[in-house]
Amino acid sequence: MNLLRDYQKKAIEDIRYHFRRGKKRVLLVSPTGSGKTIIACSMIEASKKNHNSSLFVAHRRGLVMQCSGKLADFEVPHGVIMAGKSPNMFSDVQVGSIQTFTSRVDREDFVKPNAQILFIDEAHRSASNTFKKLIAEYPEAFVIGLTATPIRQDGKGLKDIYEELVEAGSINELTEKGYLVPSRIIAPTIPDLSKISIVAGDYDKKQLDLKMNRPKLVGDIVEHWIRHGEGRPTICFATSIKHSKYICNIFNNNGIPAGHIDSDMAEIDREKVLARLQNDEIKVLSNCQILSEGWDQPKVSCVILARPTKSYGLYLQQIGRTLRPYPQKKNCLVIDHSGAVYEHGLLSEIPQWSLQPTTRKEREKITKEKVEKQPLTCTECFSVYKPTRDNIECPNCSHIPTKKERLVLVKEGRLIEYPTTKPNPKDKENFYAQLVFYAKQRGYKSGWASWTFKRKYGHFPHSKKVFPVATGKDVMNFIQHCNIRRAKSKNVRELAL
Repeated sequence: MNLLRDYQKKAIEDIRYHFRRGKKRVLLVSPTGSGKTIIACSMIEASKKNHNSSLFVAHRRGLVMQCSGKLADFEVPHGVIMAGKSPNMFSDVQVGSIQTFTSRVDREDFVKPNAQILFIDEAHRSASNTFKKLIAEYPEAFVIGLTATPIRQDGKGLKDIYEELVEAGSINELTEKGYLVPSRIIAPTIPDLSKISIVAGDYDKKQLDLKMNRPKLVGDIVEHWIRHGEGRPTICFATSIKHSKYICNIFNNNGIPAGHIDSDMAEIDREKVLARLQNDEIKVLSNCQILSEGWDQPKVSCVILARPTKSYGLYLQQIGRTLRPYPQKKNCLVIDHSGAVYEHGLLSEIPQWSLQPTTRKEREKITKEKVEKQPLTCTECFSVYKPTRDNIECPNCSHIPTKKERLVLVKEGRLIEYPTTKPNPKDKENFYAQLVFYAKQRGYKSGWASWTFKRKYGHFPHSKKVFPVATGKDVMNFIQHCNIRRAKSKNVRELAL
């Protein structure tokens, strides 16, 4: 017996309500980890009892097998239409790959299954030709689309495919009820994407890879995971296969067991790497465009965003991989090195979903609102949060930001750095005085303080006649940062050899 949650029951009732009103195509929107497949399987079970046939299709093998496994839990006999699987075309319930279905449907030897109800997983893809062809094959069927992100990159919406939209809870609602874990986002580094071209609604892949796949940026990823990741099971989203492999290598070279998967790998090899993550043999799993949809591993509690994207849907899909509850899992940590949180906002700010298209003017308005409602990154712990008029302190470490601290803006849909205030000469002098104190305490050579000062400000101190001052927290953090950077640079050189 599979017990449904309250929001799942309501979603089913709402879908049936629209069907009774004469609607034929309904889009179900529910957050990643909320159990969309369970909702579908429950409806399939009920329809079978009423002697109706069903067809569930997905674009990835893992999603097909996931649905097949859930149907087995519901004790619903079914066939599987997918390459490498023996079909059972006599069953009233079929689960299939969209690619396999569309490639076989025109063949004379293919027996097209009956379907009074058609389920489409990851339904934000419904506007593609393959899914349109599938829907055209069943003009009289009721169609139920399933997605966590009902948006298209071109802003055209899904109104031409679906007639009604049903929501099964929101991230905020399901988090409050304990069905999803809360998230904490930190943004230790923010890339300058102002010179990256936009192609087909997203950042140019080649330019993006050249920007992100650099030793310094990859080193930042490893450094901040060591500092903030707390050894959590982690997935990392990279810009390319080469970028993903490089991230994996640097993690391993720094003593952190890591793996890599991509779509070019054989399925059995991918499964082996995924099993290593499940068995705690690796801590970090880096990938390129393969784990953002249709993959669930509840124990993962940290995600590294190393791939900037203009796609709000992809942003939500990536973070959504870590929101499922797991024993002793209190929250998920998002380490954003892509600027995505400034591009798209916090998870608490998910908009009201709609099937309607958005105009260019509306998208420009959204961009303007992003600028006006910018979150703030704490310069002490890097937590991203929304300050209020009455309270601007960081909720994680209670740090109160100063006016000199860096701001970030979204300008014309692109992330840029806001110019920082020119350092005060007295602040520079005080910084150097603390370095001199630290050098004397450690017995360093006289030139160490000057070179460390240059790493901070880009030039040597104008005057070396200062009275040593006890080293403060900010200076100690900078010294630690330089030490880590130096060690990483050595590791990178050794790896290159």
